[in-house]
Amino acid sequence: MRRFASLIGVTLLAVTACAPSQPPAAATPAATEKPVAGGRLVVGVTGEPKTFQPVISTDTTSRTAYEWVYQGLTRTNKDNGDTEGQLAVAAPTISSDGLTLTYTLKDNLVWSDGVPFTGDDYKYTAEAVARSKKTVRKSTLQDIVGWKDYVDGKADTVTGIEVSGGGKTITVKLTKVFCPGVAALGGAGAGAIIPKHSFLQYWDNKSTDITKNIDDNPLNSAPPASMGPFIWVKTDPGQQVTYKRNDKYHRGAPYIEELVIKQYSNSDALKAALLTGEVSYGTVGALDYEEVSKSEILKGYRFPGYGYSYIGWNAAGAKAPWLRSVQVRQALWYGLNVDAIMDKIIFGLGARQLGHLPTPSWAYDPSIYNKYPYDVSKAKQLLEQAGAKMGTDGVYRWTDGKPMQMRIETSSASKTNTTILEVAVEQYKQIGIKIDPLLEAFNVLLDRTDPGTDFEGFIIGWSLGTDPDSYSIWHSSQRGKSQFNDVDYVNPAVDAALEAGRNGPDCSKDARKKQYQIIEKNLNNDAPYTFLYNGDSLLFMNKKIQGVAPTAISTIHNVEQWWLKQ
Repeated sequence: MRRFASLIGVTLLAVTACAPSQPPAAATPAATEKPVAGGRLVVGVTGEPKTFQPVISTDTTSRTAYEWVYQGLTRTNKDNGDTEGQLAVAAPTISSDGLTLTYTLKDNLVWSDGVPFTGDDYKYTAEAVARSKKTVRKSTLQDIVGWKDYVDGKADTVTGIEVSGGGKTITVKLTKVFCPGVAALGGAGAGAIIPKHSFLQYWDNKSTDITKNIDDNPLNSAPPASMGPFIWVKTDPGQQVTYKRNDKYHRGAPYIEELVIKQYSNSDALKAALLTGEVSYGTVGALDYEEVSKSEILKGYRFPGYGYSYIGWNAAGAKAPWLRSVQVRQALWYGLNVDAIMDKIIFGLGARQLGHLPTPSWAYDPSIYNKYPYDVSKAKQLLEQAGAKMGTDGVYRWTDGKPMQMRIETSSASKTNTTILEVAVEQYKQIGIKIDPLLEAFNVLLDRTDPGTDFEGFIIGWSLGTDPDSYSIWHSSQRGKSQFNDVDYVNPAVDAALEAGRNGPDCSKDARKKQYQIIEKNLNNDAPYTFLYNGDSLLFMNKKIQGVAPTAISTIHNVEQWWLKQ
């Protein structure tokens, strides 16, 4: 299970990938078969959604829950990664100076309750991000004219977002060029747009009162209206979320009548549900790939993707002050046999991760990285250079005389991550560091690794968008409570490159790629994470599902065309 960092509103597979493989042809019904309406689609997940509110969502399970009801103005093309229209007719037009983006909405858009969708919904969502105390999304919108005044309560509206043409035209004015803007701004900063007419009863955006927001209200757990293919019906906590078909869906009412997102305690339980037909589709780990591939009722898809697994090290952790040392963090990387972990866990279904960029990214360059081969002697040498001294019990003492003993935690629902933790405990013992393993529910893990809380190391993953901008994860300004830079990473060279990569003024791929190489080299050297691997996305669907055409970028882009063969 992973954190979700993309602000693009793209429907990515929940388990990310790496080594390219040939995508399968779209599954299409035979010429004599006609789609049949009705039936129930069951999506299997491990874990429970924390929220249905995109403004404050940070994890893939929550995204999986809300993406069926909330959408953005644009989406990522399922094949080439370009930005295309979704609720808007197309990607935004951009002024010659790059400072104004203009969206035009499709005709006759309505929420599932019959209320028209307008640019006011977009503006409301953006202003909800501005006033939220829990969001990690503010950095996406911070370059909009009037943004800071609204955030600070000096104005009752974000002046740089204008709605005109009877609600069909949305203009976004920027203070500086924002290179990822075409992709990132279509979701109003949240990644998906919420219904103003429903949420207005809990929070009025036309206000200077910054103490009020939409962070805590009942609609965050009960989506009141849908612009997506399905309508939320109910949530049975710890069990499942139920939806029904949205007959007003702008791409046409789906054939499938009912959708259920069913929760399983761990990956073994989800695998069993796939094999018995209890679940219509879901992803599996590489450990289960061979077994599930033999099923006669399932069709498998293996894709490259955008994301990776890692061990994060909290440089601000009070109980493990040695994590502030670059040499110690490098030692932790040398002291873990990542190649052996990959052999044991993903069986060649992926590749080593040596920085933040996943291998399918257009900014990725494999030549720039230190590969960090497994080297116990090198790890110990670095620890001693950092000031550690070996104790008689085989555990190093830090400069304050305390044993180098710390906790690494991960989600109990992930068999893959629990296996990584088991290996880490044994291998770090060999370099003189004692690990206390902790397994917990995924949502507990997210809360415990929030900046400012007491943690040392954690195993998790990122699910990323197709644009390489990683400002919200690595910029030093993003270290506050509930932000993504939860390892307290600070590097002025990385800050400068992140700013140049997103604000140009040269937004060409060549110019931006140079900036991301600076970022990658620094991350690879500074080792704020022990980057592990980028595993292939392993998706399985019941063969009864017809009309599916998943790609590396999107699974449900054409879900309204799916139907269930009886």
